[in-house]
Amino acid sequence: MNEKRNQYWGALMSMRKEYETDVGDNKGMTGPTMQYWTEERYGFKIGMDWSGNYTQHYDIVDPKKFLLFQIKYMK
Repeated sequence: MNEKRNQYWGALMSMRKEYETDVGDNKGMTGPTMQYWTEERYGFKIGMDWSGNYTQHYDIVDPKKFLLFQIKYMK
């Protein structure tokens, strides 16, 4: 269980670099939040707690896009 959890967090950290490059200076202003960006780009919605922090939970909304995320980041 911890291995998969660590793999997911590592993948998010790696993907964050792509998000920041893609959104650029618009981050937090007119650009999408990382949660919405991942839903559009990679087909999954990052879980969040009541404080706005990311959690280890996620929902797959587009399996084909999520497969791309897995291939690219979950090594």
